Amino acid sequence: NLSPVRMTGGTQLFKNKMNINFGATLDPYALDDNGVKIDKFNINNGGGLFRLTSANLTLNYSFSSSDTEKSDKNEASINESVRNGGRDDDLFGRAMDFSDNRFNQEKEEKEKEKKPNDLYNYKIPWSLRIAYAVNYSNSIGQNKISSHSLMFSGDIELSPKWSTGISTGYDFKNKGVTYTQLRFERDLLSWRMNFSWIPFSSNASWNFFIGIKS
Repeated sequence: NLSPVRMTGGTQLFKNKMNINFGATLDPYALDDNGVKIDKFNINNGGGLFRLTSANLTLNYSFSSSDTEKSDKNEASINESVRNGGRDDDLFGRAMDFSDNRFNQEKEEKEKEKKPNDLYNYKIPWSLRIAYAVNYSNSIGQNKISSHSLMFSGDIELSPKWSTGISTGYDFKNKGVTYTQLRFERDLLSWRMNFSWIPFSSNASWNFFIGIKS
């Protein structure tokens, strides 16, 4: 007997920020009227060469505050290059007169100003991940979507020592919220404290931990 054929593939888009993965299983044998696989090729039973028994598709996209910071820095650097006589496409490099004492003086002054104002100039780091998944089942002729969901997971650093995050999603098939978790963490220098809470579902629970960093 021939085995089912499994095909998988994937690609990345948007500067590798989106991952796309897909797969399908094809069976060369047919089903009888009761949905039981028989020892007869599907093509000889009035069907195609293969019978699609399952398929899946997942999309993952992630982005963070560092992405926007890099974009802002690149734009500022290009603008500075143009003002100093360079090309905006950076073909021949960026022009900068390092012999100019004003350049070094301004740099030192900015570094001095930055130190006492670190707390006020603190930029809140964050990250967000989005995942979409759908699965199709047709192994016994049921021809249905077995699962279909959209999930989110995000983290945000409220301060250099405080961070929080959440994971949740929506199940389109069962029309309800998927596994949800809230997370809080505090850096206590040589100690670490975290708290996690699953507010609902059959696994509703909470967990608190405080201990020495490894």
